Amino acid sequence: MTGALGDARAELRAAVDGLSEARARTLLGWLRVDERQREAGDAGDQSVGPLGDTLGIVGEVLEPGYSRMRLDVDPAWHNPNGVLHGAVIYTMVDYSMGGTVQRGLPENEYCATIEIKINYLATVREGRLTAESRVVKQGRNVAFTESKVTDDQQRLVATASGSWYIFRPAGRAPTPGSQAE
Repeated sequence: MTGALGDARAELRAAVDGLSEARARTLLGWLRVDERQREAGDAGDQSVGPLGDTLGIVGEVLEPGYSRMRLDVDPAWHNPNGVLHGAVIYTMVDYSMGGTVQRGLPENEYCATIEIKINYLATVREGRLTAESRVVKQGRNVAFTESKVTDDQQRLVATASGSWYIFRPAGRAPTPGSQAE
């Protein structure tokens, strides 16, 4: 190659050749992030959001009251102990729960996390995780959700419960049927 791009590739090759094995693995992980972000950009409505896209979270089912999301575990997200960082699982649960509430809201209404309580039940090093979330109860201003995360062996990895505040445009009355009982 000629020109600036050819020079950049040669410079990149030289830089990679000088990396330790551990640093090369880290760089490879970040290149996979870039690839996932480009793929998510092509996904359109399949995108769960920027952070979720970066992590590789995919919304398989997003319906009012229920969602299912998946994540292929990437070693780039391991903590110093060599297992998947809990923040990755938390992020997947947050997107899954929020998605199931948001899909049930009318246009111009949205939700935001009030709190999530998560219990990590098993470590994960590889494979695929699935988060299934449900709305347990939705009142006028708050929705309550539950989520279960399993691995590709159907082993329960984490459970979570959360609450979501529902924002409405100023002056808009709650939707029928959303009143707290």
